[in-house]
Order: sequence, then structure tokens, then C-alpha cells
Amino acid sequence: MRSIIAVTYEMDDAEKAVRDLLKQVEDKGPLGKSSCGLVYCDVEMDHEAFAAALKENFPFEVTGCTSIANFVTEQGAQILSAVLVILTADDAKFSIAVTDTLTAENLRRELETAYTKTVSDVGERGRLLFLVPPFNDAIPLDEYVDTLSDISGDIPIFGGLPSSNIADGDILMYAGGRPYTDRAAIILVGGNVQPLFSVQNVLSAFSEQKRTVTKARDNIVYTVEDMTFMDSLKSFGLAVDDLVEQGDLAVYVSTPLKVYLNKNNYNDGIPVVRTIKKLNPEDGSGVLFGSISDQSTISIATMKRQDIQDSCKLAIKEILAKIDESRADYTYTTLICVSCGGRYMVMADDKEVEGDIILENLPKSLTLSGFYAYGEICPTAIHDGKAVNRVHNESIVMCAL
Repeated sequence: MRSIIAVTYEMDDAEKAVRDLLKQVEDKGPLGKSSCGLVYCDVEMDHEAFAAALKENFPFEVTGCTSIANFVTEQGAQILSAVLVILTADDAKFSIAVTDTLTAENLRRELETAYTKTVSDVGERGRLLFLVPPFNDAIPLDEYVDTLSDISGDIPIFGGLPSSNIADGDILMYAGGRPYTDRAAIILVGGNVQPLFSVQNVLSAFSEQKRTVTKARDNIVYTVEDMTFMDSLKSFGLAVDDLVEQGDLAVYVSTPLKVYLNKNNYNDGIPVVRTIKKLNPEDGSGVLFGSISDQSTISIATMKRQDIQDSCKLAIKEILAKIDESRADYTYTTLICVSCGGRYMVMADDKEVEGDIILENLPKSLTLSGFYAYGEICPTAIHDGKAVNRVHNESIVMCAL
């Protein structure tokens, strides 16, 4: 497998942007027998025209989403851009399927239909699933990941939740030549593919105390031990009344939860991070970006600029070490990185730092692509061929192919 990366900074003319991407792809050499495309695009684009032009001009399926900022080879982290990564191979196969409009009731049926379609195209259950979910509150992101894991037999799942750098801007995913807010797409990759993963969510401890969640549903925490969630935060020492008064996501981003999930038989003991979305003084509950389960344990952390830099260095170091340690007859050419939009916000006037760190350590044999997301999807471990697929917040995740 090889990858071709194209980037355009043309935001005013969608068709010109696609022509720019197409020319770069044509200049970088022929495609293999099977190809697919992932695109990450700034919200300033005319999305209807852009998605339609991608479908019209490229001879393979392209899916993707809007993003706060993108990662790209040579330039690092970039805003006001559209990045297209093409995966192409003679010895691997790719298939993209898109669901119909999703509800909590039809989620499993739609994902199963999509996965079955891709398996039929690829001719096997696959080695990797890229997930492009919609951004909405109708279904927690974890439901997509958990359901797809169950359907596929726990093959690795990688991706992220669409994002936007405009408060009221459209947050969209692309599939089949259209932008959507209520559908999901998957890419199944099969054949000679051996993905490697890295996850880092290193945080500074606000409190080392751990407490047990006693009542939760989906992404809402009601009680922790014998207290409401808000009272438990106060007991950790957080100025909860100030948080509620400010009601600013940036405040919650800086004090996330470190969570040891009590979720399934493949729990790996590796903590995930959950950002608080909002607090409800009426019943003392809290809504999180990402689900949480009863009997999970939580503590309070802080995320600082140095944490972001250190964890990025660890992530790229870990993925390169895994590549070096791989004894398989396989050459790694592609690095896809998904980092949290919260990390991007915390870096304030130094938002290019993660891209710069990755580029400083990136071998010339690897391309770089990816984006900043509102939720990161990556396995934390793989046991006997089964991946522990998890949703992360405030983390940086990487996939090498």
C-alpha cells in the first residue's frame, strides 16, 4: 500500500479546489488496483459543491468530514485547508459504505448493512475500519464504535468526530458526493494490511483520588458513590459554581476526567479521557463528550501546554518504535493522526506545535495526514486479534499503514 497526499488552500471556489487536488494526485504517480480517499476540510468551503466535485472528478469513493485544522506532510498543522489522503494498493482492497439517516433505533441495522456491503466488496471481514460518524447529539459516539466492534468481531476501528472552527458553523461528514449531518460512513480495508496504533492522553493530576461512578447512562453521569456528580467534583476541590457560571467549553477542557471504564470483557486497564460538556445544577448531573458506565472509576486531571507537547512526542515515538519492531514483510508508508480539538484550543497562540513535533520526527518514508476532532477513535490494545476499540477525548491517536 502507498498513500498520496494532496492539499488545497482554495476555500472560495469548491470546483477549483478539487481541480487543485486532482492535479496533485495525477502528478504523484499512478494508482493501484484498489483505492479510496479520506478528506478533511475547513468549514469555510461550499460543502455541497465540494462533495459533488470530489465524486465527479475522482474514480474512487471519497469520504471525510469538516475539521478545525488538518495535518499534512511538509506543512504540519494547517487551517483553511482541505487535505485529501488517497490509500492505493495492488495487494489490498478498500470499500466505502454509507448509512441512511441514523436513529438510536436503527443504528445497529444500518451499520450492519454498511459493514456487510463492504465485506462483500473486499471479500473478507477486513483488517481495519475507518469510521466517519456524524456530529449530533442523537447518538453517543461510543455507540457507533461499540456496535461496529460487535458486528465486525472487534477488528480495529480508527477515526474521529467531525469538528468546526466556527461556533455556529456546519459540522459535516462527506459520503457519496453529499455532505450530511445524520449519516455515517465506513471504509473497510482488507488484504495485505497490518495497522499499528498509538494513543496518548498524558495529563497532569489535579487530584489523585479515585471515585466510583454509581449511576450513569450513555454520556450522562448522575451519581458518584453517594453524591451527585456535581457534588463529587466539589469534593475533589473544583470550583464548580464558577464552572457553571462561566459555562465555557474552554474551562471544562482544562479540567477533564480521567476514566477507567468498566465496559466489557476486553477492558484493558488503560484510562480514557472524558471532557465535561455541561453541568446541570437541577439534578447535579453532568454531560460528557463520550460515554461512561456504572462502576467506572474517575479522577480529575488538568491539561496544560506542556502535557500536549509531551504526549505528542510520546505518540510519535511510540508509533515509530512499533514500526521498527514490526518483523512482518510489510513496508509502512502512511501515518494518519487524529488529535483533539480541545488540545488545539489549549495551545492558544502556539497551535502548530503538534504538527511541528510530528514533522520533526517523521521519516521521509511516511506521509502525514489527519485532522483535529471532537472525539478520537482508536484501539488501546489488541488481544488475540481482537481490538479494544475506544473513544477518547483530549488525546492524540495515530494509525500507521
